[in-house]
Amino acid sequence: MIRRSIEPLKLLFVMQGSYFRRLLIPQLCLFVFSFAVYYYQTHITKTPVPLNPSVFALLGISLAIFHGFCNGAAYDRFWEGRKLWGTLVWLSRNLARQVLSLPIPCDEQQAMIRLHVAFVHCLRQQLRGEDNSHTLTRILSPDQQAVIVGKPFTCLQLTQAMGRRLADWRAAGLINDWQWQSMDETIGKIAQIQAGCERINNTPIPFAYFVLLHRTVYLYCFMLPFGLGNTIGWVTPILVTFVGYTFMALNEIVDEISEPFGVEENDLPLAMMCDIIETQLAGLSEQTFAADIRPTLPPNHVI
Repeated sequence: MIRRSIEPLKLLFVMQGSYFRRLLIPQLCLFVFSFAVYYYQTHITKTPVPLNPSVFALLGISLAIFHGFCNGAAYDRFWEGRKLWGTLVWLSRNLARQVLSLPIPCDEQQAMIRLHVAFVHCLRQQLRGEDNSHTLTRILSPDQQAVIVGKPFTCLQLTQAMGRRLADWRAAGLINDWQWQSMDETIGKIAQIQAGCERINNTPIPFAYFVLLHRTVYLYCFMLPFGLGNTIGWVTPILVTFVGYTFMALNEIVDEISEPFGVEENDLPLAMMCDIIETQLAGLSEQTFAADIRPTLPPNHVI
């Protein structure tokens, strides 16, 4: 994971992860609206709106509780995705250890490693809706490409190919039944990781939650000036904008981390974890893969 160590004072001014640019237009609209309400109440009509600020305190508490529920549900999905990919990193290393410790030809070991590295990258691309053709051609051997490339359900094809190669080793007497069972169990756990990721990716948080949350937040923020204009005076636009920024930014966080396999700032760094697996397994098996066409950008994750 990527960790950023920032001094507490600098956190007040850092832009990354603040959603400032994304929320600039809504915040400007809220500030102008709040100022207009304040000015209209205090300088034109000079008639206070009969809204007690304590009502907004009660509404704010209720909104915060609902917001906490949605944020908790979103973070559960994010953290489960992180645990699944952490387990995949461990299983990748374990599979490499099992394969490379067997008394079998080196080319057979490398072929199995290639299948697994291709699987890891293809799983990332499947979760992100990306094309995997370049991954297959740069990692797999020509014989493996003939079996895998162009067929549907690439990740399933790769795990199936790993299982077939394992069965061939057993039939040829290269491994015994205990070794076959142990490695087949590892491949089964890898397939289970894929199923877990697909479950998260294909089962979003109910859309009604987001609709209700967004509507409630915006309605609350644009009603707030009516209750504060005659109480705190010219500070109303500033305070309302600050409260609005807090709730709206939390909305953006919930939207982002509820889909943990995307490519936004706070999503899981899947490409980095895939690169770690590829580098380590290629080094252990003493082989190299063709360069990836994916641009190597500096890490931009806030985790």
